[in-house]
Amino acid sequence: METRSKDLPPTPPGVIPALIRGFNAVANRAVVILIPIVFDLFLWLGPRFSVYNLIAPALDEMERMPGQNQGILENMNLFYEFFQGFNAFTALRTFPLGVFSLMSANIEGNSPFGERMVMEASGLLGFLLWILLMTLAGWLLGGLYFYSVARVVTGAEDEQASTVHSLTQGVLLSGFWSLLWLFISLPVLIFMGVLLLISPTLVSLVYLLIALSIIWLAVPVFFSLHGVFLHTDHLFRSIAKSFRMMRYAMPSLGWFVIVAMVLSQGLNFLWRIAPADSWMTLFGIFGHAFISTALLAASFIYYRDLNDWVDAALAWMKARAGSVRA
Repeated sequence: METRSKDLPPTPPGVIPALIRGFNAVANRAVVILIPIVFDLFLWLGPRFSVYNLIAPALDEMERMPGQNQGILENMNLFYEFFQGFNAFTALRTFPLGVFSLMSANIEGNSPFGERMVMEASGLLGFLLWILLMTLAGWLLGGLYFYSVARVVTGAEDEQASTVHSLTQGVLLSGFWSLLWLFISLPVLIFMGVLLLISPTLVSLVYLLIALSIIWLAVPVFFSLHGVFLHTDHLFRSIAKSFRMMRYAMPSLGWFVIVAMVLSQGLNFLWRIAPADSWMTLFGIFGHAFISTALLAASFIYYRDLNDWVDAALAWMKARAGSVRA
């Protein structure tokens, strides 16, 4: 058998093998897809939590403002239509820790059982409390989902994995990212508002730069959870490992993210073909649950392999530097 020379750096793990192993792991333990299936069934067949009564008065006031042109009025109609179908229960779909969902974008008022029951938000304070509770519930449900998939990858016999520890660190990590996002976004919004008064064109350029930064940071933010559920790391250690992996292995990591996004978003067009009031939507829900869970399992596998490769590559570079000095 041909052996690799010690003078050559270690080879980074392959994306396709990680995807295949992820799909095989979920196929052998398909019970893990029940969480996204049940979650989507609730968003599809369950009641809608409407905020239209809270938003409609503000939209009416905006519509009555003097100087409105036809284009603005047409956009107002789009806002009316959106909030009439908006389901606030989608707040249960949290990021980065959350359950993948196909029906979180469903704004249809009907299901195969007919018109869905509607719960109206009674007041702003009560609605904000509901959002807070649903966000916490989304983190806990997402923690159970990530923990279950991680155990499929590592094996159920892994005794070092503590459910309570993983859920606690996962929720704390999600809270940390949420507070950091709130702390950063408020000054940015104020700055964008002031900039809008000076130059609308400059606002578009700044908005593009901000959007690119968010996309770039979304990768280490998402992978910062993997150390918590795969190796029971502390949240700050898991964050550090995620950014270290991105620093030394960005080309390989970026390739994995692109392939996973193309598979996920491309197949979502297929899963959403059936209308919301047709039982054929069940096939989309099951297909989406399996593909999304398999991609999550593959991300755990690739995260583990890529961190092992970074350790091996750094050790190789250290040994090469020592041999050169000698």
